[in-house]
Amino acid sequence: MTNPAAPEVSSIGPDVRAPQVKGRKHLYFGLGGLSIGLVAGLLLAAGGAALGDALASSNAIPAALEKCSVVDATGVDVLDNGKSLNLQTSGEESTGTDVAAVVCVLSELDAPESIFTKLESTRALDGTQSTEWSGYTASWTYHPDDGLNIIVETAAK
Repeated sequence: MTNPAAPEVSSIGPDVRAPQVKGRKHLYFGLGGLSIGLVAGLLLAAGGAALGDALASSNAIPAALEKCSVVDATGVDVLDNGKSLNLQTSGEESTGTDVAAVVCVLSELDAPESIFTKLESTRALDGTQSTEWSGYTASWTYHPDDGLNIIVETAAK
């Protein structure tokens, strides 16, 4: 049974087809737009991650001191509004914090194990030593009279 309101196929015309699109410009345009969008999204995500890391590291030093219970300890000085830190251990002629506090704070700042080996092997004759790890730089000196003096700085200055 046919619908009387619907035209018959033969009344439309002999060979009705969709128009042919010459070339593939629409395909290339679409792929180009997709590519630009993906690149822009990746760049924005990377920038957001870097900003998040910077913000997280700016709070990491005060959080590490809190966790290690050395916020107001002798030989522990927060610098640059929490972006830098000076740790001084006791020496034969000076007072400061103990080595366990230094180890705790550096561990909380995710310092790699190699830094602890470098600190242990530093001699008074070595002068100022330095290293870096993800988001931080550290420089230190050691002398038996003065102890270990280490400055840790965040990349977010």
